Amino acid sequence: MKTVFGSAVAFAWCMAVPVAQQQPSPAPAATPAHKVFLLNGCLEMSAGAIPAFKLTDASPIGLAPAGAVEAGAVGTSGQKASYVLQPESGVNALGMDAKALQAQAGQRVEATLRPVEKPAEAPPVSGATATLEPAPERFTVTEIKRVTGTCPS
Repeated sequence: MKTVFGSAVAFAWCMAVPVAQQQPSPAPAATPAHKVFLLNGCLEMSAGAIPAFKLTDASPIGLAPAGAVEAGAVGTSGQKASYVLQPESGVNALGMDAKALQAQAGQRVEATLRPVEKPAEAPPVSGATATLEPAPERFTVTEIKRVTGTCPS
């Protein structure tokens, strides 16, 4: 009886050790919504019934967010990009509203951005042949301050 019990324990131990040594596969690197980025650029506002904001000629201070609308080299200064900004308003808003952003429009600013959480996407319709371009990632501004420098007109 002791031999059977000892053999069962040894077998279980031999099976458990390799399983315990397996490393879980790493999750894909996604930018969490709570991540914030600090950027220096020009705050532009487009006129319309609902004002739209964009941080242009932007350069990161530290880590750069993904989701640039237009990226391209400008002279020898490296990559400059534009980011679509989404104003927020309401009791539980974590970002700045349109009036606060409008006060800084046309100025060179240092802005703290946070990615907007995206709603779950609907599954593709079977048999659909049209391909949609993904919408640019949107960011909310949690803090903004004017810095020295001028923006192109």
